[in-house]
Amino acid sequence: MDPTRIIYPLFFASAFLSVTGGSHSAVPFLKLATCRDFNIKSSECQHYFPIDMLTNNISNEYKLHLTFYVMTTTAANIVLTDGNNKGKVRYKAVVGGYANTYSWLRNTSDTTVGLDSHKTGILSPLWPTPIVVRQKYDGQLSVAIPGVIDPLLRADASDLEVKSVCLYAWQAESRWFYNCNEDNEYRTMDGYTCVKLQQ
Repeated sequence: MDPTRIIYPLFFASAFLSVTGGSHSAVPFLKLATCRDFNIKSSECQHYFPIDMLTNNISNEYKLHLTFYVMTTTAANIVLTDGNNKGKVRYKAVVGGYANTYSWLRNTSDTTVGLDSHKTGILSPLWPTPIVVRQKYDGQLSVAIPGVIDPLLRADASDLEVKSVCLYAWQAESRWFYNCNEDNEYRTMDGYTCVKLQQ
């Protein structure tokens, strides 16, 4: 038997595990098929999504609970504002800035606030990174990477009532996925179950 027929699959399997391990959370690509997507290359906000266009999983604990998936190389920006565009109050979460080595939150005056993070290698242009943005009723804002670090960022944002969201990656191409089906079972358009994901 040719040993390369065994070695090559093992090599690719180990490479896959090394990429999806550590700073990356394993996100099934099938999940992305249930999402809406948005592609952009910019160094600033170009499009604001009204909050009522996004799936907001409000609960007794959170008045804002958004989930995004992003594929990019660096500096995924999520801008939250109290208006239909820039607004008067805004907070910007930068995930994987400075060449994917540092993440932070900035307020309206562009001041870094609260808990930041030096977690490296969060983003990837090949694998979707899940980003959860939450705000409690007392105003505490947090950003998490499920399965990797929670919270990644956290700050008091009691002056912010989110009305719109802007997504982009600083001077990099990015592809964002939102309004995804977060159930464990994914169904085809005709309602038949096509797969059940394991926890």
